[in-house]
Amino acid sequence: MKADLHSHTVLSDGALNVDQLISQAKRTGLDYIAVTDHNSTHSIPAARALGEELGIHVIPGVEINSVHEASDTKPHLLCYYPADVKKLQKKLDRYLEYQRETKLSMYEKLMEDYPITKEQLFEAASESTTLYEVHMMQVLASLGYTGTPIGELHRELFSSGSKYKLAQKDMTTREAVDLIRSCGGVVVLAHPGEYKNPMLMEMLIEEHLLDGLELNHPRNGRHTKEHIESLSKEHDLFMTGGTDFHGLYTKTPYPIGSFLCPEEGLERLKAAGKKANREYFESPRQQDTEDQ
Repeated sequence: MKADLHSHTVLSDGALNVDQLISQAKRTGLDYIAVTDHNSTHSIPAARALGEELGIHVIPGVEINSVHEASDTKPHLLCYYPADVKKLQKKLDRYLEYQRETKLSMYEKLMEDYPITKEQLFEAASESTTLYEVHMMQVLASLGYTGTPIGELHRELFSSGSKYKLAQKDMTTREAVDLIRSCGGVVVLAHPGEYKNPMLMEMLIEEHLLDGLELNHPRNGRHTKEHIESLSKEHDLFMTGGTDFHGLYTKTPYPIGSFLCPEEGLERLKAAGKKANREYFESPRQQDTEDQ
């Protein structure tokens, strides 16, 4: 079974809409796909409906931004199979608004140095659930300031220390994991190879915050993958994989289906999702809510 469990659409910072992504996944020969937009579950209904129509399994998912102070990192958590999407999105909406405010402030700084307008930004982000740097780059690219949306100019403008780069508010990793589990979801650490603290995985495992680790990813090198395999075996975690597909809005683009989930990891993820959902629906709090 071919499964790509990390992808993004125009609802966050990807290039394709949901229909285009699911259709392309089918043409590529995938059996499973997960759409994991940042802090947004809004793709789930449409993705599932089209997946059923086309004969491709859609695993509901979302990628949640977080902050882990002890490791001085900002882990991204892949949530799969959330049972209570409404509750999950209600909390995430707050952080989408925080992000919108931060990115708008960043864009206003850009407006001081470039002849650009807010209307151009809002048009670029018209299909998204919030504002992203990629939308700012779309504006600049359309006006001829760069021919590569995610390239040298993006790095110059938005690298750490740039006057245009502002910190945004995200929930703590503990808060994010507690939220995911309270909604009947499963937690996987996204792209472990890109975090600056080499002990992050051990720290999160020690805090009992992970169910799995993303093994196959464009930014996981050989050493990182060996580390993931060792930790997964030692702590009985399952391993997943995905392309982290954004279309052309990434430094090094790859087609959907370039990085796949190991088959054993897929089966264990599906089993973990069923278990988490069952525990959610059987919980006393959930049963009390249904009885009201």
